[in-house]
Amino acid sequence: MRTFTRGFLLATVAVVAFMPVGHADGISSFGQRSVPGEFDPVDEAWEQAGLCGVESPLATASHSFEAYPIDLCGCEPAATCDEDRGESCAGSCCEGNCCVDQAAGCCGGLGDDCSARRFYITGIIGASFGTLQSGGTNTEGDFSSTGRANDSLLTAGAAVGMAFDRSAGLLRLEVEGRGRDALSGLTNSFEPPTPTYFYSVRAADGWSVMANAWRDWYLTDRLGFYGGGGIGAGGYRLTVNDTVVSGYGHMSGFAWQAGTGTTFQVTRRTTLDLGYRFFDTVSDSLPLTTNGSGGLPAGSYVSNFYASELLLSVRIYEPFRNRPSR
Repeated sequence: MRTFTRGFLLATVAVVAFMPVGHADGISSFGQRSVPGEFDPVDEAWEQAGLCGVESPLATASHSFEAYPIDLCGCEPAATCDEDRGESCAGSCCEGNCCVDQAAGCCGGLGDDCSARRFYITGIIGASFGTLQSGGTNTEGDFSSTGRANDSLLTAGAAVGMAFDRSAGLLRLEVEGRGRDALSGLTNSFEPPTPTYFYSVRAADGWSVMANAWRDWYLTDRLGFYGGGGIGAGGYRLTVNDTVVSGYGHMSGFAWQAGTGTTFQVTRRTTLDLGYRFFDTVSDSLPLTTNGSGGLPAGSYVSNFYASELLLSVRIYEPFRNRPSR
C-alpha cells in the first residue's frame, strides 16, 4: 500500500510539473491550440482571473512553450485576434487590431513599451481672409495713404513636428510653412477731402514660416480640441500704383499667429484637424517714386498684412513606420 501511494504521488507531481497552462497565444490549458472563435472555459477562467499570458512556476520545466504578451481583448494570438473578436475590439489601438503589437506601435496591454513622443507630418489647406492695411505718405501731393484692401485667398502648406504625451492629451511642437494666393484691391492715395486717387495694390507670393506650440485635449477616444500659437517670419511681393506714383518690392518681417480647433482621430496614426488661425505680420515700408521721373523719390507706402484663416489639416503620426503584414 505504501509503494502504491508513493507511486501515485510521483505520477501526480510529474503530470502537474509538465502540464502547460493557458497563454495569450491561443494554446489551451491542455496543450491544444484553440480554434478561432471557440470558447475555451479554462482560458476564460485564466483571463477573468487576470492571469492571461502568465506562466505557471511549475510549467517552465517543460520548455514546451514561450510566454507571450497579453492582447487587449483576450487570450488570442495576433493571427486570430481579429477573426474571432474583431467587432468587440474595433475601438482598440492598432486601427482595429486588438492585439498588442509593439512593432506596429500598439499600446494598452501588459508588457507595453510605448513611446511618450511621436513624430508627425501635417498637410494643410484652407481659406485666408486677408487684409492689407496701408499707411505712409505720398510726398508728391503730401497726403497720407489710408484704407485697406480685403481679399479671399487660398492658403496651403505643411508642418513637421513632435507630439508629446500629456495629461488628457498632447503637447505638439512643430515647424510650419505655408503659402498664400495674391491679394488685390484698392487703397486711398490723394484724399482732399475725399479720395480722388487710389492705389491699385497687389500682394503676391505670400509666405510664412512659423514655429508653433499646440496643446491638445481629448474629449472622447476620437474627438478633441486644441489651442496655441506660434512665431516666425512672413512676407509677400508688393506692387502699388496710383498713376502718379508707384512702388515695387519684397516685404518681409516678424510674424505671429494664434489659433484653436477641433480634432478627430480617424485611426491611431491619422487625425483630421479643422482649425482657425489669426495671422499677422509687422508693418514694412515700400519706397515710392514718381512715374515717368526716372526714379524721383515720392515718399513711402507702409503695409501690414493680416488674416483670419480657416484650415483643414490631415496629420499623420509615424509616417515612415511600416506596419507588419498580418
